[in-house]
Amino acid sequence: MRLTVTGIAETDAALEAEIAETRDRLAANLLTELRAATPVETGRARDGWRITETGIRNDVPYVGRLNAGSSRQAQAGFVEAAIDRALDRDLEE
Repeated sequence: MRLTVTGIAETDAALEAEIAETRDRLAANLLTELRAATPVETGRARDGWRITETGIRNDVPYVGRLNAGSSRQAQAGFVEAAIDRALDRDLEE
């Protein structure tokens, strides 16, 4: 990240733009990681991941059970592991 300090208004605008860019990049990385990590039988849980104004969510009723380890295709905590991978990926970029 590179910011040039020129004045309060310019610095504030540059910082806001950088924060928005970082947020959007992290959300896209996380969405990719979550979709790749979600176990698939019908594809409903994998396809349920969405970016909303308040964050990333999945309204499929059983996604919590999948994350708790109910599927043989993914270990318990696959959501948390996907978050870690997305953050690591962002730090590498």
